[in-house]
Amino acid sequence: MQIALKEATLHLRNSYTRMPFRFGNSCLTACPQATLRVVIEANGKRQAGYAGDMLPPGWFDKAPDKPYPQQIDEMIEVIDVAREAYLQTFEKPTKLFPAWREAYTEVQAYAKKRGLPLLLGSFGSSMVERALLDATARAANLSFNDAIKQNIYEIIPGDIHPDLADLVPKDWLPAKPAQSLPARHTVGMVDPLTQADIPPDERLDDGLPQSLEEYVSKTGVRYIKIKVANNLEHDLERIKTIAQIVEQHRGDDYNTTLDGNELYKTAEDFDVLVDRIKGSPELETFWKNTLSIEQPLPRGISLDPDHTEGIRALSRTKPVIIDESDESLDSYPRALELGYGGTSSKACKGPIKSILNAGLTWLHNERGTRDDYIMTGEDLTCVGVVSLQTDICLIAMLGLSNIEKNGHHYYRGLSYMPEAEQRAALDAHPDLYRELNAVVCPRLEDGKFDIASLQCHGFGFNVEPDVNAMQTPDEWNFASLGL
Repeated sequence: MQIALKEATLHLRNSYTRMPFRFGNSCLTACPQATLRVVIEANGKRQAGYAGDMLPPGWFDKAPDKPYPQQIDEMIEVIDVAREAYLQTFEKPTKLFPAWREAYTEVQAYAKKRGLPLLLGSFGSSMVERALLDATARAANLSFNDAIKQNIYEIIPGDIHPDLADLVPKDWLPAKPAQSLPARHTVGMVDPLTQADIPPDERLDDGLPQSLEEYVSKTGVRYIKIKVANNLEHDLERIKTIAQIVEQHRGDDYNTTLDGNELYKTAEDFDVLVDRIKGSPELETFWKNTLSIEQPLPRGISLDPDHTEGIRALSRTKPVIIDESDESLDSYPRALELGYGGTSSKACKGPIKSILNAGLTWLHNERGTRDDYIMTGEDLTCVGVVSLQTDICLIAMLGLSNIEKNGHHYYRGLSYMPEAEQRAALDAHPDLYRELNAVVCPRLEDGKFDIASLQCHGFGFNVEPDVNAMQTPDEWNFASLGL
């Protein structure tokens, strides 16, 4: 199928967390949610498509001296650069994959020239990419999963990774997408672990769990992600408390991952934490059930052979994956050469890249006959509708065993959206959402999201965002966040 891109417009809406989310050196309490609307022409008809994401502090760019208003400006800037690049590349009807590659390369070159992180360039490109994937699938009356399996986007993996020559995505993807997905619950650096940890004046009365023990007991989660702070004694005691809480409710039926948040200067520094965990009898089950270690090293050195001698040894204890370092199409192959054991999938880094990285993982696992290398589904505090469901839809298609999802924890459901849009989401996706205290929220039961309804036409959502209820970047201003 050939498509031409006729329109691409960005729209913003503020959102506020119900509790602060601390990750790395950043703390999220409020941010704009961005929605990109595109209109394509295919087979003589026009079709809209959408992509959505948050504009968070300190993840795409962790420069310590860069204020949040400037970060938002630069996120909007790269989206705008990508919008112009894709409009030019898709000016005339063309196949999606080669034109995507051309536009992606142009946006990355712009980010490099401007001195912006390539991860930020990938984000800008991914916003347009996701909207185009959505619109094209809708134009073909296909779900995203079926669009990929039928390869209507005409993806040629060998053009990006020669090791994947003569293969197409359906060669390594599961035959059917997941109908439900276990959620991996994020424990942020300042999240309360027990009810006693919550001061009376900070307790929330919104019907949603607040402490870890509430989440484990009330939602049935069996997958936990722990953010560590490179503060050895503090991290160790926090891990012990987490293990005690989870094992009290789940026994040994749980799994964990450890997120280093780019806070360690060497792999050997992280080894100290691993050695202390392995040396603690009360953490024997915890370590046995730990699945992976995520991004311990800063992105500036994490793929530098002069700084990664210890990665291979650390990966022999548990697979070490890259996340923030997965900034370009060649990042994962470079990481594999250095001894990393896997990578993460995030829609904000680009769905096509995730699909190709899944192929590399499958290939390194001897065409799926082993499980030495892993791919994980990670989150950027995605909230419904478009951002959350696109990301879940991608993970369901990739066949990953669980997905980190934390937006439903830090946000009060879809409360940042008008009631009419909340109701539309509930009507279209009653398996994923429920109503609680007059707010539509993601439904998490027995630790899982039910997601069969995401196999609708398009990229995982059967509702159309009301962009007229949002602001354009020119209308929006940082002061409106009240920070």
